[in-house]
Amino acid sequence: MNDFTLQIMFDRIDAYQLSDIREELINVLTASVYRNASGYARKEIIQIWGQIEEEMAKVNEPPTEEQLSLEHPEMFDVE
Repeated sequence: MNDFTLQIMFDRIDAYQLSDIREELINVLTASVYRNASGYARKEIIQIWGQIEEEMAKVNEPPTEEQLSLEHPEMFDVE
């Protein structure tokens, strides 16, 4: 983990509006500071990074034809 990892994580959390993950990350950081648990924090931060990546992938995934037809039925109205 480099010096900018946490900043990148918070930037992505803010960009994708992942407030639940933001709270989880803050809780891990708080616990590591007050309990001197840096090993625990590293492991948890790596897991949270994975959660951020998964959420980003969901948001960036193109809609399926079914989703498009539900959101824009006029596009599929063939008469």
